[in-house]
Amino acid sequence: MDGGLAAQHYSRPEVKEEVASYAKGRWVAVHCELTCERGRRLLVRYGRGRPLKVEAPSDVEGLLASLRRLRPRTIYASSNLYLKLESELDVHNPANVYACTPCWDVDNELQGWRDTLRLCEELVSLLEREGVSKSVSIFWSGRGAHVRVHHLALSPELRSRIHPLDASYAIVEYVARKLPAVYVSQPALRGPRVENKMDPQRVFTCPLSLHRELDAVCVCVPLNKLSDFDPSWTSPSAYRHSGEWRRFEEGEADELALRAHEVVGGYPLRPRRARRRRFERLDEAIAKALGIHPP
Repeated sequence: MDGGLAAQHYSRPEVKEEVASYAKGRWVAVHCELTCERGRRLLVRYGRGRPLKVEAPSDVEGLLASLRRLRPRTIYASSNLYLKLESELDVHNPANVYACTPCWDVDNELQGWRDTLRLCEELVSLLEREGVSKSVSIFWSGRGAHVRVHHLALSPELRSRIHPLDASYAIVEYVARKLPAVYVSQPALRGPRVENKMDPQRVFTCPLSLHRELDAVCVCVPLNKLSDFDPSWTSPSAYRHSGEWRRFEEGEADELALRAHEVVGGYPLRPRRARRRRFERLDEAIAKALGIHPP
């Protein structure tokens, strides 16, 4: 990583601490500025055959240093949390998932940010009516937002009865169905839209990570400050960020999960096909980007 915005931003202790604190136990992905043969920015999820992971602030520094020739930009972490992340098999083993973060992806154009906030407020109100209020956080990320429920709002007992991904998928779908139809993902319509993007490999932006394209930071907006928010809060040089995403009440979302799972069911299974890697290994990505071909 050179001395540009990304290097300057990720050198800050607070940034490394927030990224590491959120990413611990999760499968990490890094969007880079260098592009692949098809012109897409590289998304790296493996290094030396192992899933990328971050356990401490120093790991953030080491990870970005290892990717510096690819110009790392954005750091993501999986919605799933894993017991271990030592091999590629670990991220494909459902029994290795011990928790999952329910997340509603609210997409919109940046100029419609006020409408985006109103939709976030509607989601927060729906969750409160379903008995979940102490474990909810809102992240502003680039052009849209994420509404998340802390993974520990689902108790160990609940997670032993319903797989964490199944519970999270059901919660997101169940609550989204209660929104007015205009908010459900319809690409042809303008305005904010909600998508249920929960799946086994889903990643979301880490707190204080840079956006992949915009010079903006992913910030957590306190629920009681939503009316004060505007996009200037995401400025890399003067961001306003809350640690509210850490708060939770264990088991607060259990009843919602049970209701949602009864109505929606779990994550929809799809026919198994030969698995094809969608993400670059670190060594493969570097070799391709630099035009190095194996002997």
